[in-house]
Amino acid sequence: MKILIISTGGTIASKKDDNIHLDAPFKVVHFADENLIKGVELSFSCPYTILSENMDFSHLQSLVDEIKESDSDNIIILHGSDTLAFTSSFIANLFWDKNIVLTASDKPIEDNSANGISNFNEALRHIKKGEKGVFVSYDGIFPADTITSADGLDKFRQTGKAQPKFKNPCLAPKNILVIKPYINIDYNNYNIESADLVLHEMYHSATVPESAKAFAKKCRQSGVPFYFVTPKSSADYETSADISDMIIFNTTLENAFARFNISQAGD
Repeated sequence: MKILIISTGGTIASKKDDNIHLDAPFKVVHFADENLIKGVELSFSCPYTILSENMDFSHLQSLVDEIKESDSDNIIILHGSDTLAFTSSFIANLFWDKNIVLTASDKPIEDNSANGISNFNEALRHIKKGEKGVFVSYDGIFPADTITSADGLDKFRQTGKAQPKFKNPCLAPKNILVIKPYINIDYNNYNIESADLVLHEMYHSATVPESAKAFAKKCRQSGVPFYFVTPKSSADYETSADISDMIIFNTTLENAFARFNISQAGD
């Protein structure tokens, strides 16, 4: 089996002294379980090297181009954990017909408590099954378009459901304003003049404050598409009863963001 390893940087390619900083892009490969790489033809690519908090559409396009140009459909992507849920959602929607696993590490891999080496080994195990689809290897294997960004304890959560597949998808970046609700939120702080679209995350109960609905109406009247997003399959509270036509159900905010930045043949 041929497997392409693409490194984009991140903690899995970093080391720590006075601070954590980028080091060697493929060093985790040297710690891999030898039994998992026996008989495997590895190739390597590094389109850029960044800490993933600096991820942007230009980097994402470089990653997409690298995958498209690969002569192998079996690909492991080494990535930072901060924006892993966003990148994994993009890759899942763009390359659902390939065998891809994205992986990361919570600490530099020289730290004995780091999970990067085990995550990489699990990525190898999954890739070698030869199954089509895009997954994330991080303390388990998860469909790449169903994880939320890591919490303060470096834990990713799986939620939502599979969405319809795009036909001949391509990256089509938009200027999307993303809003998360909080107590006493003041929507006058948000400028929608340059926004192509607004995505508003809902509270965990699939609810939003009353002021959010007035802001949604203002956006739509101004010609700016507006959607609330929840991984739940329904919104059952009275505060959400009159906005069901504005809600995207069964998906993460990260996946909704990715899908609105993708177009398909005929669009």
